[in-house]
Amino acid sequence: MENKLKELIDRWIEGWNGKDLDKILSCYTNSAELFDPKVKEAFPEKFTLTGSDELKGYFKIILSLYPNLKVKPRGLWLKGEYEALLEYDLYTEEDRKVDVISKFYFSKDKKIQGHFVYYGLSYKEVKDKNTKKEN
Repeated sequence: MENKLKELIDRWIEGWNGKDLDKILSCYTNSAELFDPKVKEAFPEKFTLTGSDELKGYFKIILSLYPNLKVKPRGLWLKGEYEALLEYDLYTEEDRKVDVISKFYFSKDKKIQGHFVYYGLSYKEVKDKNTKKEN
């Protein structure tokens, strides 16, 4: 079971790194829910996206805004058969990264049913804070 979940997460990462929208979407159920604070930037009236069509629209926006986007995993923790935590660096440019944790909930057929995204500081924000401390 763990191998199937790991393979799914690997395919999700490959989809983002390859800018392959179909591959990314193939990791989700048709009724999947995405809880991502960045959604409000694209859809001010929403916080949660539900279903393939809404996910597809949002992911298209992300891929068009960040053509150099890269996901570099830092750690994966599988919690039983239906949960996983993925910690990763999300590079929007070669020198601009954000620390991210995604919590995934899986359906019985081992696809993503629920996806919660948590953002930390960007590399630029950390660098700016350190520069201010030095002054």
